[in-house]
Amino acid sequence: MAERPAGITLIAVIFIGLGILSLLWSGLVFGVGGLSALFASLFNAENIASFSTTSTWAGFLGILSAALQIVAGFGLLGLKKWAWILALVSIAVTIVEGLVGMFSNGLFVLLCGVFGLMIPIAMLIYLLRRETRAVFSN
Repeated sequence: MAERPAGITLIAVIFIGLGILSLLWSGLVFGVGGLSALFASLFNAENIASFSTTSTWAGFLGILSAALQIVAGFGLLGLKKWAWILALVSIAVTIVEGLVGMFSNGLFVLLCGVFGLMIPIAMLIYLLRRETRAVFSN
């Protein structure tokens, strides 16, 4: 088995850490959506019902995404080829989401978004390097 480069270890730890934080946050959003749905049905409030549906789905998708990040992180630690592909997909989705968000909210968000995308872009470049890909070719 090939020795794991320090950069892969760092990326794996980032994936696992962010996955755990995202899991906690998404669980909270999912819970708020569920409680909002309960109160919307009790008080027949359509605005709250709309919010609860959106929050519930956002929480559910966030939990799913967080689980994939955690799985990818542990897979990267094991130098699994599928984890490398999953990490690439996850980073690409993060970059696309960041770009869409940057161009929809004004200049300040654009400038902050540029700095916020530096880490995912650096991770993507590192994962696509020939030496890094070779570690996952087994």
